[in-house]
Amino acid sequence: MTAAWGNERFDPALAPGGDPNQYGRLITGYLIEINDDFELIPGMATEWELSSDGLSWTVTLRDGVKFHDGTEVTADDVLWTWQHFYSHESREYTTSGAMWALENILDKMEKTGANKISITTTTPHTGIADYYFSRRSPVWYGALPKRDTIDGLADAVAYDKNPIGTGSLKLVGHVPAEVMEFERFQDYYYQPGNGLPEDRRPKFANFDLRSVPEEAIRVAAIRAGEADIAPVTLQAKGQVEAGGGRLVFGREGVYFFFICELCWKGPELLLYDKRVRQALAYAIDKELMRNTLYGAEAMEVKGFSAITPSTIGYTPELDPFPFDPDKARELMAEAGYKTPTNPEGKEPGTLIINTLISPSLPLLPEASQLIAENWKRELGLDVEVRVSEKVGLEGAEDAGELVGQWYFRDNETRVDATGITKGRYGNPSRISRVQDDPEVYAMIDEALAIADPEIQLGALEKLYQRMKNDHYELGIGYLNIPWAVGPRVVSWESRPLSLFPNNLHNLILE
Repeated sequence: MTAAWGNERFDPALAPGGDPNQYGRLITGYLIEINDDFELIPGMATEWELSSDGLSWTVTLRDGVKFHDGTEVTADDVLWTWQHFYSHESREYTTSGAMWALENILDKMEKTGANKISITTTTPHTGIADYYFSRRSPVWYGALPKRDTIDGLADAVAYDKNPIGTGSLKLVGHVPAEVMEFERFQDYYYQPGNGLPEDRRPKFANFDLRSVPEEAIRVAAIRAGEADIAPVTLQAKGQVEAGGGRLVFGREGVYFFFICELCWKGPELLLYDKRVRQALAYAIDKELMRNTLYGAEAMEVKGFSAITPSTIGYTPELDPFPFDPDKARELMAEAGYKTPTNPEGKEPGTLIINTLISPSLPLLPEASQLIAENWKRELGLDVEVRVSEKVGLEGAEDAGELVGQWYFRDNETRVDATGITKGRYGNPSRISRVQDDPEVYAMIDEALAIADPEIQLGALEKLYQRMKNDHYELGIGYLNIPWAVGPRVVSWESRPLSLFPNNLHNLILE
């Protein structure tokens, strides 16, 4: 059981946000796979390589990879998929900021051999293979069967009724907002018969994915043996264990994404001043949030936004600012604003926190209210918390309608954060870009152009330190996701850095 699915579209170009990953990753295969140590290994592709100038990625497709309808995946299918996702024409219908980020630097995509496909960008981007081709990515960009047109909406609607992927499970039934029924795909590519080292086909024949927003119902289903796996909060631990189940923690499953929207637009905005943004970070009692809402087993006060301890470029210096109200008031006073200790400062006006009810990161409205109370008590600020529906908030953000406001939501953790960094911090054409400093744009382009991993690591550490110092995002931490596991599950471990049903080939039932 999961809490939400998003819009239930099966084409990644038309399925915004993280929720469609709940089902999309089940039917999707990846050009590049991962091992137990999260290293990139061959998948649908046998090889991938970056040109010496850092501009062209070339992928060699494995022979014998099949779609769920039994047809073989060709280089033409992969090329069409890339054109559908990342071409300049795709801007008219795609809903993904990550797709826009790649489209913004796209030069060309072409078939360069019978089973070779390449993508060339106008500026180097060493993170493309990781973010756009691999299972290590937080998105589900696999291969779709080639269609007659790049953007045919009628074809896309037809595909939703019969989605054909290359993943280990294929969809055989769908009742909207209720259940998706899958069965094991016997011709799944990751098996020894295709020259791969192990069999990653599930050991069960059938799999139902049910949408159940209410945690109490999910917990009751686990206790009654009507469900095997479901995300819960730590508060449900006792009930789950009383019914013969247990909790399994998905390490670094989701992070607190607390972003300042377009506050670089002008000095008339309260959040334009970096000292104000830093003051607000110092005035949040993260440990209180952890202890009262999430529990020490679940919440970790570590990392800065998408850069968590398992992310390339993480250092402990990126961990959130400590709770220090005196430092917060000092910074606000330096910026010239009124505080309880600086009554002569100028009035800061009202701060707005936009948030939502998240299926992946529970209690966001409650966490927002706790933060608002911190800011009111420690800094004397007037704070308004607005709880809205996710699609509307995402649309308002993309359109640039939240100027000078905070947006507090969940987001997917990742090993490589260069994709989201390029998309949000390094894309000057994006309306809702986080910042607009030419120096930061240059730092991002420089880091993404470095092919040597050791040298790039140093550049990323420097870049992420700069991002933390600017504090266009507030560092809060991340959540180890508690999964309730029923009594007939003999063994299963949730893969780290995943807030979706995962690692199903290692699920053993009685």
